[in-house]
Amino acid sequence: MRKKFNPPVYGWVYLDTYLHLHGNEQLRVENCRRILEYNEVLVRLQTLDMIVEIWGTGLRVFDYNDSSVTVTGKISSLNLTEKR
Repeated sequence: MRKKFNPPVYGWVYLDTYLHLHGNEQLRVENCRRILEYNEVLVRLQTLDMIVEIWGTGLRVFDYNDSSVTVTGKISSLNLTEKR
């Protein structure tokens, strides 16, 4: 049976969502669960507690592994929506 953690425990076991933005050309999202949508203008990612939308032009996804993803391209906006 899968046990849910309380939000204060997230940081202790590194389950928080971490966003590392380098200018407007690269974004690294740590603790990414899955890629929900991906095209040249929108990348939508699911993390444990939110949906991250990256809008821009020429977006590409690199380095997708078990817990992080890197998005490159010209990023124009980020939208963070808390999961219910």
